Amino acid sequence: MFKIFTNLFTKNSTKTIEKIQQVVDYIKDSSRPEVKEIKKLRALQKGTPEFNSIKKQLPLILWNFTTDGKRRIKNIIQSTGYIYYDIDNNLDFQFNKNYFTAYWKSVSSTGYGCLVKVSGVNKNNFKEAFTDIAGQLNIPFDYKAGDMVRANILSYDPNVYYNPNAHTFDCTCYSSVDNADVKKNHHSISKDILFNSYIWNGENTPIRYDNLQEKIAEKDRVYDENGVCDLKDGKLYYSSVVIPKTIKEGQRNHILSNIAIKIIALNPELQDNRLFGFISKINSSCCIVPMKNDEIQTICSTVLGKRSEFIPYNNAARRFLFDPQKQFQKGEKQKLAITYLNKCRGEEKKQLISHAFSDLLSECRKFKIKDILEETKVSPTTINKYLPIILIEEYRNEIEGIQQFFNAKKQIQKLVTVPA
Repeated sequence: MFKIFTNLFTKNSTKTIEKIQQVVDYIKDSSRPEVKEIKKLRALQKGTPEFNSIKKQLPLILWNFTTDGKRRIKNIIQSTGYIYYDIDNNLDFQFNKNYFTAYWKSVSSTGYGCLVKVSGVNKNNFKEAFTDIAGQLNIPFDYKAGDMVRANILSYDPNVYYNPNAHTFDCTCYSSVDNADVKKNHHSISKDILFNSYIWNGENTPIRYDNLQEKIAEKDRVYDENGVCDLKDGKLYYSSVVIPKTIKEGQRNHILSNIAIKIIALNPELQDNRLFGFISKINSSCCIVPMKNDEIQTICSTVLGKRSEFIPYNNAARRFLFDPQKQFQKGEKQKLAITYLNKCRGEEKKQLISHAFSDLLSECRKFKIKDILEETKVSPTTINKYLPIILIEEYRNEIEGIQQFFNAKKQIQKLVTVPA
């Protein structure tokens, strides 16, 4: 059951589509009233005011979970039986058609939307299932799309692919604990002698817990005057092993197997006895009720028997890279990252206000700051901070034309009194 919303501003669903076949038919239906607008949008530059204005008016769908009609986690009823992935700005992705129930061109026609069929997904294990399945299928997904109740635009694609017999991913084995909780409850491997004491191959080479440095070396990067490379939307994705400090009895087999797979993927030449010793140490140190040795042996034997099948998959991301020559301490990196994030958020809000102001002007009717607030949903303080700057930067020479529509004397006065 899929919940449909008229547009971005609709708080409650206005329609329900029962079956995936019906949704697929809807995506390829050229008689839909909004298809004309989608075609118009595709002819525009992505991110422009007109593009965004059209996008906001298109119908949305909740792919991952059905709700009681609202788009909130607390209103979730159950999984739809599918997980949705965005593949942005990539038309070259090769889909393994045995594993995808459907895929279609995105609303901007610069990427894809796609669905995989799942069973056993719930609110607690969704994030883990989302990330692991993406890794197995090598999907270069948008992390933002991993929101359980994220609504996506119902695109139009007459050539949408649909395979009702695609593979179903069984997710009952995934942890009943949210990944966020696991990450709060994990060892700092870089400081943990317990795990760093494990070396392998007789050459004093430590086990790899991630391939971050390898990925950094492959990435084109330019550091600014502060020694920071802000990748923004082009984040660096890499594979990382997370070891919980405590593992509950019902989660032991899954978590230890998952760790063993990731360790082998990152260390393909790891000796069998080293893997057994490593997983045994985690078992005895982290499991509230440790598993028996023969159970650990079974886990390791199963993983080692398939070692050639495992490759590192991305389950972690970095937006900021730091110049190694600067030798920043951890606290310094955190402060710099916060500074850059705050600056970026400010620019995003400024852009949002600018687009809303432009949209309101285009309607050729009188409007006030309260109308901008309604459009943007940002705080009055943020409006007051950025609107004068926008007026000065973008509308300095159009003040007379603006005054007949925009009735905000203080902002107009600031614009007029600033020297040219």
